Order: sequence, then structure tokens, then C-alpha cells
Amino acid sequence: MKGNDTRLNDQQFRALLHLLDDEDPEVSNHVWDQLSAMGPGVVSRLEAEWEKMDDPDLQSAVESTIHRLQLLEVTQELRDWREQGGKDLLKAWFLATKFQFPDLDYKSCSNEIKRLVNKVWLEMMPQMTPQEQIQAVNHILFRLEGYGPNTARPQHPQNSYLNYVVEQQQGNVMSITMLYLIICQQLDLPVYGVLLPGYFVLLYKDHREEFFIDVFNGGKTFDRSRLEAYLKQVKFEPKPAFFKATSHLNILLNLLQLLSADYKRADKPGKAESVQSLIREIDPRYS
Repeated sequence: MKGNDTRLNDQQFRALLHLLDDEDPEVSNHVWDQLSAMGPGVVSRLEAEWEKMDDPDLQSAVESTIHRLQLLEVTQELRDWREQGGKDLLKAWFLATKFQFPDLDYKSCSNEIKRLVNKVWLEMMPQMTPQEQIQAVNHILFRLEGYGPNTARPQHPQNSYLNYVVEQQQGNVMSITMLYLIICQQLDLPVYGVLLPGYFVLLYKDHREEFFIDVFNGGKTFDRSRLEAYLKQVKFEPKPAFFKATSHLNILLNLLQLLSADYKRADKPGKAESVQSLIREIDPRYS
């Protein structure tokens, strides 16, 4: 969103808001166009006006507009992230979390990740083998910090959000594995994401060896033959893509797809459709 919201004084701004729930779609669309052109500062003005309102219908219209504006901002930021190469997975996860928590502070989330990275780094020794490096990550994240699956509410939408994961030390298969991947990447370990049918694992691959990591199962490692056996068990042909690193964009889109499904299971179809809309805007080809 570009522009600024200083073109309208308070009286003009309030008059504009009273047209939000106009029955004529041309009028309401014109109001939306004006508000969406005012820039990020318009949300705080809308929130301030909402607090003064005594008309519940108008309040509802303003709430809906605020949500649309926040979704528009997140969508644009994620598009920018993709166009700039989509390299920073933490930034993408943070932006996706802003869908539900628009006032979330990036620095607080980033600092918590740095704290975890520093704890693992202190465990690392130059002579460690790749397997020993992964065991060091496991030791900090699962044993000392207590991270793990949310077994009490495995399909709760909150499991996909960055702030919930780092605050509660739990999440779903996508979010816990993403956290692990981000930590490994910040430690310059050659670890990559691998998307499987209904699951998400990591791949450690360098000139010395190659193995997979089942983060959701305590960071256990396994070889290619175990992965082939899993694919056979779930009746999927072992395609080359199931053994190779995927992009951060694909990881993000799969996280959002899981989030949408969890909202649908939670009987929140509006939220589910908003996430689907976000997916389509980021990558129309994704399905």
C-alpha cells in the first residue's frame, strides 16, 4: 500500500467510513480504493475511529476493512520476499504469521531464534561429524529447550505461527521442522527441506555424507532406503523430488496450505479462504 492518509482531515475521514457499509457496491468499492491507497498509517486511524463508534454494523464494516488492509499488506510483503529470491525462510514465516498477528515484532522473534542458535553453537566442536552436529542440535532443541509436537491439539491453527511455536515450544510437523531448518541454516550447516506426501523432513548433504532428519520424531536420522520404505508404505511412487531439497517458497506454501486446512477443521471457513487467497496471490500456480 502506498500513499499517505493525511489528505483527509478527521471529519472527512469519518464521513468516508460511514460509506463503508453502503448498499451500492460502487460506493463501497470507491471507499475501499481510497482507504487502500492511504498507506499503512490508515489502519491505526481506523482502529482509533472504531473505538469511538456506537454503531455495531459500522464497527463490523471497519473491522472487515482493517483485516482486508492487513491481508493486502502481508500479501505484498510476501510477493516482495519471493521476487527478491525467497532466501530468508525466517522472514517469510514471520510475514505469514502477521496474517493473524499484524502487530508482531520481528526483532523479538529473531532474537529468540538467535538465542537458540547461540546455544547450539556453543555445543559445536570443529572435529564433529555431521551426525554429531545434528545430535548437538537435537540436544539443545528437544532436551534442554523442550521443543516438540503439540500432541494435545495437533490440528490447532496456532501451531503454524512463529510466535506460538517459540513461546510455547511446540507446533506441527511443518513449523517444528522449519524452526530446526532455520537454526541449521544460521549455523551454516548443509541442511535443506524435503517435502514428502503428508510429511516434511530435512536433508543433510555435503561432500562427506548424505542422510535425512525426521525432526518431528525427535531429530532421528535415517538413510535413503528408509525413505523409500516410507513412500512404499504410503503408496507413493518414489519420485526424484522426494529425495531432493525443495525451495523456501514451496515450504512456505505448504505451511499455509496446512494452516488453511486446520482453519477449515476448526470450522472457520472465512479464515481458511483468506489463507487460500494469500496462497493464490503469492503463487497462482500452486495447488
